[in-house]
Order: sequence, then structure tokens, then C-alpha cells
Amino acid sequence: MAHATTVITFDGFSSNNADIAAIAGFGDNIVANSPSFSVSQGLLVSGTPGISLDWLTAGWDTYTGWNGRGSVAQIDFNGIPTISILFTPTPDSAVVVKAFDLDEWAGGGAGSINWNVSGSSSGILASGNWTKTNAGGRDTIALPASSAGLLGEPVTLSFTLLSGASSYFALDNLTFDQVPEPSSAMLAGLGLGAAIMRRRRHSA
Repeated sequence: MAHATTVITFDGFSSNNADIAAIAGFGDNIVANSPSFSVSQGLLVSGTPGISLDWLTAGWDTYTGWNGRGSVAQIDFNGIPTISILFTPTPDSAVVVKAFDLDEWAGGGAGSINWNVSGSSSGILASGNWTKTNAGGRDTIALPASSAGLLGEPVTLSFTLLSGASSYFALDNLTFDQVPEPSSAMLAGLGLGAAIMRRRRHSA
């Protein structure tokens, strides 16, 4: 069965240029669908109840109707070289950043962003450069399964502007998993306990 997943769609935004970091708890411990979040069901658990998010630095802004492609998190590099999100799991969970969309508004010139996912202990887990022409557009960046952090390890997703207009970029459909799921760990423990009980009965 697939892991429980959260997708941050940002569709609940109703205004532009509000600081996402100032929205209390945005993206924390998501377990149910809402206008800005879509969750999938895993093994007896939905979403990512053991992961909290910090929208580090200024530059994460709300934006509705982004170049005709709906609501997004604008990545406003104006005076800020790198903009990041910190994912912090519970000690018995790990973060897996699975995918995200990068978008450039048309007319900003040829633009390029470096993105990377890094663990506080593991170092860089995945990275790459994304480039668009003056026409703008959107692409989905899918990460390999090997980009998972360690149990209890904070993971940072960072974006660095390489070229282009500083306010013409956006993030959408940020997708991440929590592994192992709490229920998986619980069931594994129950299975181990049952095996021990069976051994005791056989030896009695």
C-alpha cells in the first residue's frame, strides 16, 4: 500500500503578497483535506501527522491567479539569494520530499533556479537546476526515493536564484511523505509481540 502523502496546493489563498511564514502552522501535521491541502490514505493513517513545516526567511508570499495557473506560493527572491522550507519530523518518522512544481511567469526573461533537498545529518539528498525561457511555464520536479531523510532528521528544501527576474517564480503542489507511518510501526510492534507469544506457547 502507498504511504500517506500530503500535497500542498495553496488553493486556499484569498489574497496576494501575504507572508506565508506569518500564517500560523501552515503545513504542520496535516491529516485531512482542506482548500490548501490534499492528503492520501496510507496504512490506517492519512497525510503527514508527524511532520511540521517552517517557511524560512522572507520571500514566501501568497498569490492567487498566478499567470492563469491558479494559486501558488510565490518565491520572491528580491534581495534574498536563497529561500527555504524546513520539514521537521517526529523522532520515529522520516521526511520524503516527493515532488513539486516550479513555475515562471511569462515575460521575466530566461530564468534559472537551483533547487536542493538536504538533511541536517545526511547532507544533500537530491538537487538540480530548473530553467525556463521568457515564455515562462511550469514543470513538475519528481525526486527519487533515495531522497528520504533519516528517522528524526530535519530536511530542508531550498531554492537559489541563478538568473531571471527575482519576483517571477513560484512553487505549487509540494508533495511529501512521512515514513514509516505511525500505524506501520505500531503494527510491526504488534506482529513482533504476536511472534514472541507464539514462541512461548510452543515452548510451554
